[in-house]
Amino acid sequence: MLNINPMLEAERRMLTVDQYSYIRTAHRVYGKAIKQIARETGHSKNTVKKVLRGEYSGYKPRIGQAYPVLAPYIRTIDRWLKDDKDRPKKQRHTAVRVFNRLNRSMLFKDLRHCPAICSR
Repeated sequence: MLNINPMLEAERRMLTVDQYSYIRTAHRVYGKAIKQIARETGHSKNTVKKVLRGEYSGYKPRIGQAYPVLAPYIRTIDRWLKDDKDRPKKQRHTAVRVFNRLNRSMLFKDLRHCPAICSR
């Protein structure tokens, strides 16, 4: 019986940006047939047709994410982290240390928004 990892299977099926560009260039610039491209890439003819038919939008940079809970504290946290650059590595703030310091000094009570830290 053959054990196939589903993650590897999904990676094999998904097309990368390079594969999209190769298929388009091979067909449009070099005039290769769909059947030949399918044979070379190992994808089905239907997949090659979809790539040629559709518009690949490419990479879209993500818009900056808002921090509604942390907004009042961001300047303070940035100041702490800038001060940490001069300190030894073991004395610098980690995410947990920043969270604990906010709890102690500023009465930061929105624990429900930090499930990773609350689960400890």
